[in-house]
Amino acid sequence: MSKYVKLAFVFTGILAWVLFSKLFHSLFQLVNPNWDRFLLGQQFTVSDLLGLLAGAGALFAMWFNERVNVLGLEIATELKRVTYPNWPETKTSTIVVIITTIVVSLILGLFDYIWASITSLIYGY
Repeated sequence: MSKYVKLAFVFTGILAWVLFSKLFHSLFQLVNPNWDRFLLGQQFTVSDLLGLLAGAGALFAMWFNERVNVLGLEIATELKRVTYPNWPETKTSTIVVIITTIVVSLILGLFDYIWASITSLIYGY
């Protein structure tokens, strides 16, 4: 179970790297685009390096924080107990959701039409 939690930490660190890289790139474009220089060709810039450092910091903060590890293990344990619906139940639930959405859309559309008619009578459109 612990290996899945650690793997989730790694994926979270990679996601943080990507998001922080985009954030730093946007900040550099606002402040001074010349600060975002190429380091290893055009594919790796200063914003990518800062994003990588932020992602690595997030990874190590999660990896070595005991509370985060315990929380991750508790979540993994709870997810192991979850019973997922089988395919027929999923199809039935999907059909119910689609039909309910259509019915509610029609009701709201009818209310909108009635309200538009009333307001056009009041304002004389």
